Amino acid sequence: MVGIDFCIANNEKEAAVSIKTVKFEEAVQDYLLENKFEDSFELLTGLDQYDDKLFSVQEINQLIKICEALQTTCRQPTEIDLKARTFSEALERLCLEALKLNKLVFAAGD
Repeated sequence: MVGIDFCIANNEKEAAVSIKTVKFEEAVQDYLLENKFEDSFELLTGLDQYDDKLFSVQEINQLIKICEALQTTCRQPTEIDLKARTFSEALERLCLEALKLNKLVFAAGD
């Protein structure tokens, strides 16, 4: 499945051995871009699918707010809204766990 994998890690080496990941499917990213969410969700929608990114604590807090907004915005009974909500719930949990563990979040493109 094509997309971006999020995990709890402080660097690329830690990310390579991480077992717990959250997949940001290409279809969900495209859906968010097509529906003009890119401005408010830029931190998420602006990710390069072929690059890696290490999120700072401040950015992790922004990701949590984006996830909360996605959960209230994507409420239609469609498959893509369900995927977007499921992804945002999982990413929010991952972000909260990273903060609790005093770690960062790493996004690895395919």
